[in-house]
Amino acid sequence: MNLRTSADALPQFGTSEAIALFSGYEVLNERELASRQEVYLEQYVLGVEVEARQLLEMCNTLIYSAAARYQAQLARGLVDLAALGLDGDREVINIVVAGIHQLRAATAALAASLAEAPHGDTQQAADHCRDRLLPAMERLRAVVDGMENEVADDLWPLPTYQEMLFIL
Repeated sequence: MNLRTSADALPQFGTSEAIALFSGYEVLNERELASRQEVYLEQYVLGVEVEARQLLEMCNTLIYSAAARYQAQLARGLVDLAALGLDGDREVINIVVAGIHQLRAATAALAASLAEAPHGDTQQAADHCRDRLLPAMERLRAVVDGMENEVADDLWPLPTYQEMLFIL
């Protein structure tokens, strides 16, 4: 059996096999196992929710701002070219504009998933993290990764993958 997530694996503390194993060797009794399961689930949920909130903050304050500044620079360049009677290339600005729309949609979806997080039942909260928050975070990350390839390096507020890999 391959339990790929913490939300899937942690309930195994409550199985009869785990209880028999830990109790049989007098390591932990059933109540202690249930307590550990609850604490680990709470830690998992808290960790995922903190990461989601931090991701939202970074996207709203750093990534969006950089992309909007780049969009403005490109737009000014197109206006300047038009004033000279030249037709500028609109491909990059179209990509950046689309990326900003995708960024706003993905941040809104993540914020909505955070707002819907159940409280009280830690297993439900862990399942919500697995099923809603982590996928929303992955979608947002994919959008940001795409924007990293389009926004000018001098405006990008975070180290790029290339910089991290090759320490340029």
